[in-house]
Formats: sequence, structure tokens, C-alpha cells
Amino acid sequence: MSKKNAIIREMTATESLGSVDTIITDKTGTLTQNTMTITRLWMPETSDVKVTGEGWESIGQFHGSEEDILTIEQLFEIAAHCHNSSIEINGKGQYQITGDPSEAAFLVLGNKAGKTKELEILEDVAFNSDLKYRSTLVLKEGKKLRFYLGAPEAIMSICTMTRNKDGQRIPLTDKTLIEDKIHLWSTESLRVLALAKKEEEDSIEGKDLEFVGLAGMIDPPRPGVHEALKSCHQAGIRVIMATGDHASTALSIGKEVGIVRAGREKVLSELELAKMNDDEFDRAVQEVDVFSRLTPMMKLKIAKSLQKNGSLIAMTGDGVNDAPALKQADIGISMGIMGTDVAKDASMMVLADDNFATIVKAVEQGRIVFNNARRTSFFLITTNFAEIFTLILTVLFGLPIPLTATQILWINIVTDGFCDKALATEKGKGNELTYPPIAPNENIINKSIVPFLIISTLIMTSLAIFAFWWYLPEGIEKARTLTFISLAFSQLFNALNMRNLNGSVLSLGIFSNKWLNYALIISILITILIIEIPVLSYAFKFQPISFWEFLLWASLSSLVFWATEIFKYYKFRVS
Repeated sequence: MSKKNAIIREMTATESLGSVDTIITDKTGTLTQNTMTITRLWMPETSDVKVTGEGWESIGQFHGSEEDILTIEQLFEIAAHCHNSSIEINGKGQYQITGDPSEAAFLVLGNKAGKTKELEILEDVAFNSDLKYRSTLVLKEGKKLRFYLGAPEAIMSICTMTRNKDGQRIPLTDKTLIEDKIHLWSTESLRVLALAKKEEEDSIEGKDLEFVGLAGMIDPPRPGVHEALKSCHQAGIRVIMATGDHASTALSIGKEVGIVRAGREKVLSELELAKMNDDEFDRAVQEVDVFSRLTPMMKLKIAKSLQKNGSLIAMTGDGVNDAPALKQADIGISMGIMGTDVAKDASMMVLADDNFATIVKAVEQGRIVFNNARRTSFFLITTNFAEIFTLILTVLFGLPIPLTATQILWINIVTDGFCDKALATEKGKGNELTYPPIAPNENIINKSIVPFLIISTLIMTSLAIFAFWWYLPEGIEKARTLTFISLAFSQLFNALNMRNLNGSVLSLGIFSNKWLNYALIISILITILIIEIPVLSYAFKFQPISFWEFLLWASLSSLVFWATEIFKYYKFRVS
């Protein structure tokens, strides 16, 4: 017959998103704005020093006692040198960050304090996800001094010294005060980093460091993230936060944006996960939605555990080390702004704006694509069956062939050819995220087509055969002309009907799909032309008919629309 004889489903990235039931997302830059601002500084035996200013603008003040502000001067020197970032203003007047945003926040802090990279840098060692810190070796007054910046627990584990208010070095024997401060700030959604230093030679091994202080920074949630997460939960999609941040910070942000729900207020670190056996690990992955201090390899292990238990997952990542996890995920999503080329190559999708809300929109679009593929397939199958049964039954009744091969081909090319493409452009109804995820093994053609197939095929076939039988005494060409009109217009009304498989088309606005409107108009005009223009009617073996005959059978063809609307009304109770 035509292309309708074979309907093949191809799972694209967008369509696959419609089946996603779990999203594993990073926090920084995806759930949050990735605009790090250091707002608090602290050293042992000082009170909190608050820092004003927002974002990447190097304007701000330090609020605290004069003595405390003088004491934290030591932090500024480390902040100014222990980073590999730069900040520029592009042609649009926007700040352009090069390097890690967390390190850029220390660049801004140094600028606010009037500190720059004035010391000679001998070596700069980038952040290591295993060690969880970075370091910079500088030359100061003829001595080699290494500055450290990283996760508090990692820095604290290698610190043995600190200084008192008088600036004297003392052993760091009791770390309780520091740990309490870290916990307090973390519960207030601050990301906490520790600073340390050491006089040493070229060795980069961290050992016997001098603890200098803590810096707390904020990274506000992105606008719309809370609503996006609410939509995910409504759509039956589980969201897991997998971050490198401190457990308390991760849990606090998780509560703020809506990932953490009642009864699931728990966070696990990689250290805790590593101690579990396989069964405990799988159970933890199912029960906990926030994971902290994770390395990319642990993200990979979590992804495998979820897939083993039947989940179809989407995962975000941006670094080189994220590539294995991105490849493992059913849909790997790399960050378009902060993502490395390696991460992008390993991903199925690239998120242009690094925004979690965009992922949710993509999931919604994936469901729309699937539904459009289904409605287009239903349309083609029902119209195809109507044509087949019309041909078979007329022959069984002992009547001539009701349509020539050319006429059938024309219906397939014009009536179906325009409408199927227009149906594929149908916009979402806005309720796509109120349904559960599409099962990964869900077929486009399923048993829900049966009522549409029976109603549409019965009405279209009956009308076509009746028209052919009624007008056959007036000549086979006229009979075929009315049969052609009956089938062509029935299929056009059927296309309108297929716009909504779960409710009334009238609830959408019957003419709200402009592309289908164009397809209907073009199909009607071409149908009239090939019947009324002598050259064309002769080529297709049609016979001109009266206006009233045309109007009668075009109107009767609408029965397929009204009958199906009545069926959907009683099934879905949609007016």
C-alpha cells in the first residue's frame, strides 16, 4: 500500500527521556546557580567575619571585630594564590568564568581584600577528586610555602598545627570546635572549604599542615528548580542528588529545593557506602535520595545498582572522570557550559544551560514525542485498515473494484501524507508530567488502538461501500468518485480525532494545531481540484459531481469524528 504498511519505532534520546524514572543530578550549577559567593570566614579563636557582596563582582566589605578582621588576613593570602581561575566581562556585559567556580569565589575574596597573586608561583596542583583538595607552591621571602584549599574533612585529616590569637603555632589536638563550626555552617546551606598551609620543599604530599581557617560560601538554587522537582515527583520520577559537598550541606540544599521528602531525610557519604556489602548498598540506593562526598566512580556504582533493579536513569556530569558514569547511564547528560569535551562525547545529550529545570522540560518533551508517534501510528493504521476492508468487502459482495490503484495511491500521498506529519507536531496538553513514566518496553502500538480501530474502520468502510453501491447504477466512474470523497474526508476527520487519544478534541480547541489546519486545507483543495479540473479528473478517472452531492458525503464522513468523540466521552468523561 505505502509507508503505512511498516511502522518502526526508533528510540531517540528525546523519546527515551519519556521513559526515565530516575534522574541522578549533581548539585552545583545544575540545581544551583553556580554563582559562588563567600559570605563567612572563620579562624580558631575568632568570631564569624561576614563578607558582603554578591556573585562575581569584586566589591564587598568585611564585618566583624577589628581584631578578628586583622586575624583573618592570613586567609586572604591563600585565597589570592590557591586557585587557577579568572573572571572577565564579555561583550554582553556578563561575567565569564574560566576554571572552577569555587576557586573563582576565592579570587573574588582576594580582590575584595585587596590581595592579588603577588608571590611567585612555583607549582600549582589542580583539585584531586580522591584527595579532595588542591595546592599551590609559592616562594615567599626566600622560603617555599604551600597553600592548601579543599574539603574540610580532607584538610583536617592532615593538619597537626594551628595558631592562637597571638600568632603562635600550637598543636591542633582538639578539632571539636572546628568540626562544630563546619556542621553549623553546613546546616545553613553553606558550602564549607578549609584553608591550610605548610613550609616545605617541592614534595606535593600533604602532611603535618597548619590549619588556617574556614570559608563558607552560598550558591543559591536556580529559579524554577523547586517547581521542576515538584513536577518530577508528580510524574513518578525519582531525583537523586549525588554531590561532592559535605553531608549537612547536601541535605540542607536537598530540603530547600525539594529533593528530600518526608520519611527520606537521610544522607549517605561515599565512606559510608564503601563499607556496605552488595545487598546493603542496593538497599541504601533505593532508600536514600541524597549522597555526599561522592567520587565519579561511586556515581557509576550507584547507576549500575539502579539499573540492576530495573530503573531507567538519566545522569548529569561535567568532568573527565564523569565519563564512565555518563556512558553507563541510559541517558548521559553533560553540562554545556561547564562540561568538558570528554564528558560531552560520553553523553547522549548536552544541557546547553546547565539547568536542572531544562532536563525536566526535556522529559516532558520526550513524552510528547512518544504520544505524537502513537497518535500518528494510530491514524495511519485505522485509515489503512479502512482502505483494505473497503477493497476486500466489495469484492466479496461481487462488486467491481471501488478504487483504482492510482486513486488509492493519491489518498495515501495527499490525505495521509500531509496529516500524519501534521499530527507529529501536536503540542503537549500540559498534563504530560501527571502520568507515570512510559515503560521502557512500552510499544507505540498497543491494545488501546482496538476501540479506535473498530469504530474508525467500521464507519469509514461502511460509508465507502454504501457510496459505491448507491452510485454504481449511475456509472462506475461516478461511484468511484463518491467512494474516493467518502474515504478521503473520513480520513481527514479521523486525523482531527486522533489529536487527543485520552479525551475530547474539543477540549484542545479543534483548530489549535495550525499545521494540521494547513494539512486539512491543502488536502481538501487538492481533492476538489482533481475532481473538478477536466484534465486531472480524466487522468484519475473521476466524474464531476454536484455541489450538494459533495457536501452530503463530506458531511457524512464526519460520522467517524462524532462517533469516536462519543466513545471517548463515556470512557474518559471529558466534555
